[in-house]
Amino acid sequence: MFENYSYKQKCGALVVVFIMLSVTAYKRSFSSLFQVIKEYRELSSRVEDINKKAKNADELRKEIAYLDAMLGKEGVTKEMVQQGMVDFATRSQPGVSIHELAPIHSFTDENYTVFTNQLDVVGNTNQLLKMAYDFEKQYDYSRMVGIKLFTAKKNNKEEVLHLKMIFQNYENNK
Repeated sequence: MFENYSYKQKCGALVVVFIMLSVTAYKRSFSSLFQVIKEYRELSSRVEDINKKAKNADELRKEIAYLDAMLGKEGVTKEMVQQGMVDFATRSQPGVSIHELAPIHSFTDENYTVFTNQLDVVGNTNQLLKMAYDFEKQYDYSRMVGIKLFTAKKNNKEEVLHLKMIFQNYENNK
């Protein structure tokens, strides 16, 4: 049967059969293999991105904890901060009395809101200094940004020592 064809025709037929088998093998086996390899590379890059983001998330948690320690806790309402100040002042030094609690002052910018609270207490020097130190070290709802010690005469008779403490906490508007 193949004796009637020349070597050139036989070689051409062999090339055509080889091309047909190659196309069939590519469509059946190799194309799906190439798709799997491509998908594997994409998924590997996604896994790397997720791992990088997870590391960044841990770093962000640490930064948030640090900022909470520096600026006051996040997610606490301004009324809770003020009530916490009063509660902490009454528990911290029993001999100290609250003279004045100023209303909450707020300042809003496009990126954040600042809430300022002022607490004026009366007592002796050691009690007031101890209270200021306790607020600085232990009170975590807000941060103390300023203090002022001054004396005022009570009914024009005796001088009373005052400690005015200013607290601020920040909220992100975004």
